[in-house]
Amino acid sequence: MNRPTLLLALVALLAVLGASPRARAGESAEPVRLALVIGVNRAVDANLAELRYADDDAVRWRDLLRKLGATTRTLTRVDEATRRLHPDAEGDAAKPTSADLDRAVAALASEATAARARGASVLLYVVYAGHGDVRNGQGYVTLEDARLTGPDLAERVLGKIGATRTHVIVDACGSYYLAYGRGPGGERRKIDVRPASFELTRDPSVGVLLSTSSARDSHEWEAVQGGVFSHEVRSGLLGAADADGDGVITYREIAAFVARANAGIPNEKYRPDVFARAPSAGAPVLADVRGAREKRIEIDGAHAGHWVLESATGVRLAEVHTATGHAVTLVRPSDERLYLLRLGDVPAEIAIAPDRDVVLLASLEAEAPRARSRGALHEAFEKLFSVPFDQRAVEEWTPPPPPKEQPPEEAGSPRGSPRKTVGKIALGVGAAALVTAGGLAIGAKALERGVGASESQADVERRNRTIQDLGTASLVTLISGAATAFAGGALLLWPDPVVDVARGGAVLGVGGRF
Repeated sequence: MNRPTLLLALVALLAVLGASPRARAGESAEPVRLALVIGVNRAVDANLAELRYADDDAVRWRDLLRKLGATTRTLTRVDEATRRLHPDAEGDAAKPTSADLDRAVAALASEATAARARGASVLLYVVYAGHGDVRNGQGYVTLEDARLTGPDLAERVLGKIGATRTHVIVDACGSYYLAYGRGPGGERRKIDVRPASFELTRDPSVGVLLSTSSARDSHEWEAVQGGVFSHEVRSGLLGAADADGDGVITYREIAAFVARANAGIPNEKYRPDVFARAPSAGAPVLADVRGAREKRIEIDGAHAGHWVLESATGVRLAEVHTATGHAVTLVRPSDERLYLLRLGDVPAEIAIAPDRDVVLLASLEAEAPRARSRGALHEAFEKLFSVPFDQRAVEEWTPPPPPKEQPPEEAGSPRGSPRKTVGKIALGVGAAALVTAGGLAIGAKALERGVGASESQADVERRNRTIQDLGTASLVTLISGAATAFAGGALLLWPDPVVDVARGGAVLGVGGRF
């Protein structure tokens, strides 16, 4: 063997020996990305008003996660308005029901099993937009026919798919209580875990991003045709939250981005209070968008301002307020014709042709906007993205304190519940009957002690009959009163049923997302 050949053989041998065990086993450096997206307008309880845009959110989440390379299963009931904006939405969407959830999870679990067999890691996104509330101290979100608590999500979805890392994103009222329950009197506590289950907040491979770190409501807004929180997070994941420009979006960056987007809203009631907790194992990364940047829109630092990216049909796809000197690179969300709008005192509009893969804002000509804002907007939400975002915003961001207010009214025992009302009435009637029975017994005893020596035999017999009647009435009233009081107490104290949706049972009751 000559010297060059020998050197090449040695280099090849060293390369093989130096390869990581993961590479030698054939594991891909890129994880297999999977996603489960759920959007629920109509919750399990008929007394709740339907949401308008949870199905729109589900479709846009599907599109974004596919753009980031995820195989996505979508559960939502697409309405006519959404169908017109997204003609392909209904074709691959299953219904947001318990049975369809099981089928979607089984399909994703099969994908995950095949990926692990190839030696690849699995990255899972679970995204929910819809209704949420608290019941019996446990937070939950809803399907159309069932509830899903935090442990339910952990066991029924996360546990069955078995991803290497999982990110759970929830846009729903009281979503904080999926991760944290409450104890007696509203005191905040960790969830009580059922046997063989695990908590979203304890599994080191699971990160959570929730629309509120308190008991506040989540809101839909007509201008974004979706949930405000979902719109903000999607904007951030398209690159707007990438403060340091490295193409990797961390939990801290997305939390700071959402907080800064809402900072200009004066009314705290309408200001989402984001809760972010990265997986404790590994880097605190929510999304790596570098692979999706082949088609992108670059907003340079000289063009600071409030920018909105819209589709040709007027759907807001992304939004960001850049600070002076801060550049942003947005992943182009679709190949259709897009419009980049600058809001503020000097509004402008830039058309982006479908064939432009890399769009540099500095090289484009701005025009006057096509039209003024569509419809009457809620004044509070007009302040969204009114404060600029940059790296300094990430450095200054601090997690909000634990909630001080009470969690939302529990759906299982609302004020004015017929069962509770009947229970109170029955308890009151039972108590009154017991008092009456005592009075009858006392009256009978008084008559018995009041027998006089001068009374005739007929008077004595009448008195004895009266005493006997009072005794009988007292006993009957005592028994019926005790039974009525017991029934009333049972109606008041009996815990509301929480059905284990993993076994497919039907459930009742839900809170709202407004």
